[in-house]
Amino acid sequence: MASLSGSTAFLDIYIGDETLFNESQASYEATVKLLLTHAAVYGLPSTPEELSEEQRGILEEINQSDKLSLCFNKPPPLLAGRLIIDLDSAHGLSKTRTNFLMLCTGEKGFSKNAPTKKLHYLGCPIHRVEKGFVAQGGDVTRGDGSGGESIFGPKFNDDKAGLKIKPSFGSVAMANSGKNSNSSQFFIVLTEDSAKLSKLAGKYVVFGQVRLDTDSRNVLEMLEGAGTADGRPSQKIWVGDCGIL
Repeated sequence: MASLSGSTAFLDIYIGDETLFNESQASYEATVKLLLTHAAVYGLPSTPEELSEEQRGILEEINQSDKLSLCFNKPPPLLAGRLIIDLDSAHGLSKTRTNFLMLCTGEKGFSKNAPTKKLHYLGCPIHRVEKGFVAQGGDVTRGDGSGGESIFGPKFNDDKAGLKIKPSFGSVAMANSGKNSNSSQFFIVLTEDSAKLSKLAGKYVVFGQVRLDTDSRNVLEMLEGAGTADGRPSQKIWVGDCGIL
């Protein structure tokens, strides 16, 4: 069982089109295989990226009979990076902290309201990214912000200690639909604007902080880059892995 004391969790954030990536990756792998088969005979380099325009033309001529889809550059990874989240160790945040940790590990099994859905952030979309404000995810039942379920049941009450914490850039807090309505949904603060931060203060249970090292800042910048004014991300974003460090 996840520790009730201060812990560190991680979320690996993926951004992009999975179908397009898989197609590009398959084309790249086919190109690598074709090149390795013929490189020695035609005096070609060993990797597609090293091919000149002329050498690419040679490989395309070789490919005329097979008609493979060729890709000369490895597609960029979908993994944007890892967010390391330090959870507040205050005793008054034990329920919120435990909920988040167990949703990171998936150890509580399946949802009661949606029996085919696991109580696990793995694969869960970041369904809302409001540019210059917040990135929200954690809807483990519906994935679009209309659902969610805690490990304690559909909803659980606010840990009052978290309502007293002032949110700041990188803060992690529970999303809610009003007082005492916490589920599995959470959000990450993407702003340093004091006016916007004041709208969050006292209304949401803040329970953690993204560790603001270079890698995590890069991920937050990429989330921000996929944000829009209406909150619908410009690209698909999801949690590709998660757990406790």
